[in-house]
Amino acid sequence: MPENKKFWKFCNQAGNKVELLLYGDISQTSWWGDEVTPKQFAEELAGLGALDEITVRINSGGGDVFAAQAIGNQLEQHPATVTAKIDGLCASAATIVACHCGKVIAANDSTYMVHPVRMGAYGYYNAEELQKYIEAMNAIRESIVGLYVKKTGRDKDEVAGWMDETSWWTAAQAKENGFIDELTDEADGTVIENRDGLLFVNSVNTHLPFDKAPNFVQSSKAAPASCSVNNKCHKEVTNMANEIKTVDDLRGAYPALVNEIEEAAANKATSDERQRIHDIEDMALSGSEALTNEAKFTKPVSASEYAVAMMKAAKESGGAWLNAAKSDADKSGMGGVKNSGTGGGTGKQDEFMDAIKSMGKKQ
Repeated sequence: MPENKKFWKFCNQAGNKVELLLYGDISQTSWWGDEVTPKQFAEELAGLGALDEITVRINSGGGDVFAAQAIGNQLEQHPATVTAKIDGLCASAATIVACHCGKVIAANDSTYMVHPVRMGAYGYYNAEELQKYIEAMNAIRESIVGLYVKKTGRDKDEVAGWMDETSWWTAAQAKENGFIDELTDEADGTVIENRDGLLFVNSVNTHLPFDKAPNFVQSSKAAPASCSVNNKCHKEVTNMANEIKTVDDLRGAYPALVNEIEEAAANKATSDERQRIHDIEDMALSGSEALTNEAKFTKPVSASEYAVAMMKAAKESGGAWLNAAKSDADKSGMGGVKNSGTGGGTGKQDEFMDAIKSMGKKQ
């Protein structure tokens, strides 16, 4: 499968938890008639083994409705708990994936958008052929409206009206309308997790051993899988023989331990820097070279800070895209049936039309 057809990325797997990154277009070509790409997604998901939690991170303006439906249904049918986290934009077909997730959490300054089904048609068609297209679009519209109704619990006519009007909402408005379950400022504080011995803070891998993390004293076996700082999950040391207030006090009481910590810290500093650069390069997207080089070398930042900067940059550059999308809405195929054929009525377009025509002949 050509690399440019892969628009998803499974990352940050630790034990029975994994993240699915959906940034950018949800497939630049239609999954209708594509037997290779959806199969690869299914194989990658199955290849992760037994999972308890899947976090789907979304910053997407949409794309192919068939791809979104296939991904969404695979996630919904998976035995793991699936949570969508909207980091920036969740529009068009991306909302289909989000609505298939068990829970949707959105950043407070994120944006949500629903709109009518659209398609790109190239070539020359008679009235009968165009009518078949309309029938196909109506069927797709009904399936999406049904999904939205199931997610929001709202009346079908109300949901259909939102789509027909092309509705843009803030995260708070989308939550009020039932598409979002929780905003980030409503979470129960910072979440500290022990994932296979590594410290995760709010689902971000710190690359620190959990039992060596600063300010946390945990027994390596008894530490729970996850807990909240607000609930004082860390174990407090209360029965020390001598009160230790300074580093020198600690060195005097436990010289071997201090030497071990200092040596580990020196080795870890080099390892952490390599890991930091690796993580930044792993998250870098095409067109972000200047920001990436600055984050790695000129003005070094952590991988999590780089991720936030990337999201902000994407949202800023996305403003022009959103304005263009609104003005070109009638010409856009975003979120609808995409044509992967070429001009002149050849390729997948003809196969699609033939399939639709044949359905009309069956009784």
